[in-house]
Amino acid sequence: MKKSRLPAQIALILLFCGLGALLISLPALLRGSPHKLESASVRLTPQGIMQVLATIKDPEIDFTLVELGLIRKIEIEDNKVMITIIFTSPFCPLADFIVSQIERRIGMIDGVKEVVVRIDETIIWDWSMMTKEGKKKLQSYLK
Repeated sequence: MKKSRLPAQIALILLFCGLGALLISLPALLRGSPHKLESASVRLTPQGIMQVLATIKDPEIDFTLVELGLIRKIEIEDNKVMITIIFTSPFCPLADFIVSQIERRIGMIDGVKEVVVRIDETIIWDWSMMTKEGKKKLQSYLK
């Protein structure tokens, strides 16, 4: 009986897609975000954290995490910041990179001792989750 190679082929396709996404977004990753915000000058509040998150772009597309509606919850407890996020795809090839950007940028806020990023895989992202600003930006791209 011939053993199926389908799972290995799917894994290779996902790997190549991830590498392709990384190569496409590499110039933008190296340039950094044009929306610079000095994290150390931000207050340790949910609004301050959201302000920092609004400067972090999804590396594959020209939208911030906030514009896409990926930030689901922000909690602060004893200088520990817990952020719950979702991704536009359950197979996001740059999920680790996005999480590391969140941890690094939020960790720069004065008073933050620990940053925990939780990924909620129970929510499936769709376009309706975008902010009003994100939807306006999308409409301008589609014109």
